[in-house]
Amino acid sequence: MRTRPLAELSARDLRPLLDEESEHWGQELLWDYTDVSSAVASGLERRALTGFVLQDGLRSVAYCYYMLDAGRAIVGSLFAATGFRGQGLEEQLVDAVLAEAQAHPGNDRVECQTLFSTAAEADARFVRAGFRHYLVRPLEAAVTVPAHDWKLRALRREDLGPAALVIHASHRGSLDAALNLTYATPGYCRGFVETLVLRAGCGRFDPDASFLAEGPGGPAGVILSSHLSQTNGHVCQVSVAPEAQGRGLGEVLMTSALSAFRREGLATSSLSVTFDNRRAYRLYQRLGFRLRKEFAAHAWVRPPARIELPA
Repeated sequence: MRTRPLAELSARDLRPLLDEESEHWGQELLWDYTDVSSAVASGLERRALTGFVLQDGLRSVAYCYYMLDAGRAIVGSLFAATGFRGQGLEEQLVDAVLAEAQAHPGNDRVECQTLFSTAAEADARFVRAGFRHYLVRPLEAAVTVPAHDWKLRALRREDLGPAALVIHASHRGSLDAALNLTYATPGYCRGFVETLVLRAGCGRFDPDASFLAEGPGGPAGVILSSHLSQTNGHVCQVSVAPEAQGRGLGEVLMTSALSAFRREGLATSSLSVTFDNRRAYRLYQRLGFRLRKEFAAHAWVRPPARIELPA
């Protein structure tokens, strides 16, 4: 058994492990993971991924990687093959990845938002920074959109900028904003929205279940949706501007997306939410979402900088 840098291996060396990973997350998260797996393979071929793989002889049995992006490292998957889990191997890999990412001279930040991990013990390293919950709801029952005065319309390309502003404003001062640089500025949020809508950053974008809500003062809320598989619709992002919060718009957006998923013939819907976002969590539970998996969240910045978590 030996640990090797990912840079020493090709996509072909990791293919059996990547195929097993795709099957694993497909069953556990109702997510067609083949696109993600293909992106990882492409990153390996382009030497764009950094991390480590554990090999038993010539067989790759576990791996963990991170990507460098604008001065931060984003930790991706931590996966071990069946028969190699729960033996401390995943913890060994993630410790090596975090240490290398923190030591990288051009990197001042490490983030891990949804660690696709096969090891609860590895997740425990991040418990102080909080957790995100992956929730799933069946779509057999009809969904009722509450009566409302908001103007909802399908998201258009010219709406990406206003949508990003709503997302940024809704996250100001939140735990998500402290842990995820994506929400730090309107510019970062714009890049995030474009990744979801234009580059299939979280499944195939679903324009029929994505809406912009307008009120008297302009854009007040947005919901971005995708298909993670042929049967599962995913709510990638739902945000309500601060001045419109507490008036039922979040429920209107959610039920509108769920109704669209049902019209499309999907069987389930999923989303992820930070556990400490209690108001949103209660709404999702009331709408029938239930916990399917818990993800670790982690953020580190190079001292003397500090991450200021909300009280």
